[in-house]
Amino acid sequence: MTKHTGNMYTSNKKSDDLPDSAGGQKLIPLIFQGDSRRVLQGFPDEAKGDLGYALYRLQLGQTPPDRKPVQTVGPGVYELRESDARGWYRVLYVRRERVIQVLHCFEKRSNAIEQRDIETARARLKRVLEAEREEKKNAKALRKR
Repeated sequence: MTKHTGNMYTSNKKSDDLPDSAGGQKLIPLIFQGDSRRVLQGFPDEAKGDLGYALYRLQLGQTPPDRKPVQTVGPGVYELRESDARGWYRVLYVRRERVIQVLHCFEKRSNAIEQRDIETARARLKRVLEAEREEKKNAKALRKR
């Protein structure tokens, strides 16, 4: 796909074929890092709706049609993209063992991701990975007892 539109996620025919609810399927939890939830909630309604729907598809274990890897942040980090006449809206996330970590949400006005947004996402990814290591270390220590 070469161009993303204002309705990438909600106008996609395959997306529209999803059942109205998860049909009893357990959703993968979303965890928002830093101010990501607040920033996402501040996006224009159409962008917020489309990106929210893409996150819902991720929770169902599906792959949204317009995700892009962001290797500059770290391995396994992806970007969800949406745009309107005012700007471009981005959600950076990483899928971990049993959870989706939303690392950073931001609006941009140029084609490239600004360095400060990359650094914010990297720092949040680093904290997520450190917390996971600490959790595994604690679980291992408890098993030894």
